[in-house]
Amino acid sequence: MKKEGAKSKVLSSDKLHIENKTLFVDLKENEGGRFLQIAELSNDRRSTVVIPLSGLALFMETLQKISSTF
Repeated sequence: MKKEGAKSKVLSSDKLHIENKTLFVDLKENEGGRFLQIAELSNDRRSTVVIPLSGLALFMETLQKISSTF
């Protein structure tokens, strides 16, 4: 999704603190389109997942299905 040197514009952002982790949830846009970026900061280590807007509904469905099991 991210192109070399492509600038992303943040459309919406939120931050969560869960146990020893900080999660940054951002809706962003660049030349390739809109996408959800979830970044985790844990013990000074950062990991990022990018979900294209076209897959967001399926991602949300999957989270709902998994969360209904507990």
